[in-house]
Amino acid sequence: MIIDSHVHLYPPQWQNLGRMPADLFDVEGQLRRMADAGVATSVVSDPHIWYGDLDLGDLAQTTTYNDYVAQLQADHPGALLGLASVTPWRGDAHLAEAKRAIEELGLAGFALATSDQNRYLDSIPDAFWEFVTDAGVPVFLHPGGQTLGQDLMDAYRMGEVCGRPLDMTVTLTRFILTGGYERFPDLRFLCAHGGGAITMVADRLDFGHELRNYTPLGPWGEVELVDAPSIHVQKLYLDTVTFGPNPLRLVLDTVGHDHLCFGSDCPPVPWAIERHLDVIRKLNLTEAEMSDVLANNARGLFRIPVRRR
Repeated sequence: MIIDSHVHLYPPQWQNLGRMPADLFDVEGQLRRMADAGVATSVVSDPHIWYGDLDLGDLAQTTTYNDYVAQLQADHPGALLGLASVTPWRGDAHLAEAKRAIEELGLAGFALATSDQNRYLDSIPDAFWEFVTDAGVPVFLHPGGQTLGQDLMDAYRMGEVCGRPLDMTVTLTRFILTGGYERFPDLRFLCAHGGGAITMVADRLDFGHELRNYTPLGPWGEVELVDAPSIHVQKLYLDTVTFGPNPLRLVLDTVGHDHLCFGSDCPPVPWAIERHLDVIRKLNLTEAEMSDVLANNARGLFRIPVRRR
């Protein structure tokens, strides 16, 4: 059994407003892919990425998306599970929409961009994290359309292959080092793309924190964590969308098989599910560990009931 925790679909009314792959608007095509690959449930989200002038963080577009994905969830119960789009940097009206999405629309959690207009997780108002904690829902963290160093990444699609993992790494590092996890220890993040490079720098974060009072290395900050930063990295849930086994082995070694969730990033990535599974098979997991990665971890995270195909 497979639960795909990383799938994107967009409302049909957006289709002619930008330059986006057609399969992002093809619900029936997604259902066929799921049937062909044996995927029982797809967790559908808005990654806050748009090729064109549409601002997906605008409140009107956020509301449009949340209504759309709630209807998807209602039309395809058990098969499609919706996450609410949210941009909590932008004020009280966005927090109110976040509450509506969970309390009235019944969505399963939030899809949150790694940053918004050069603001990162550490600058999100506490009221949002308090609501997420009280509601007991997870947050799927995904890089947005604009990333750190965007002005250097126009060529060779570097924003996609380099900028997005970088933005993920920076936002998680800022959140951890500024004490976000220690103030909100019950938050559950599922991070796209294996968490960027957060597993690679986890020990380096410990190095910096250990020497935080060693002034020749430069200034630190006001927060002194109780636990080493790597302890907080280990709390993250990470998906398997690394496109190769070597970074995925590091992800597995860092957070363990019980915090690893299968994802395909399809749509829009045009890889077959089998190709993603081949990457995971190279980890040589036991049958029980494989079941956790393919379904059990996501089922627990998103509270998905058992569904037999």
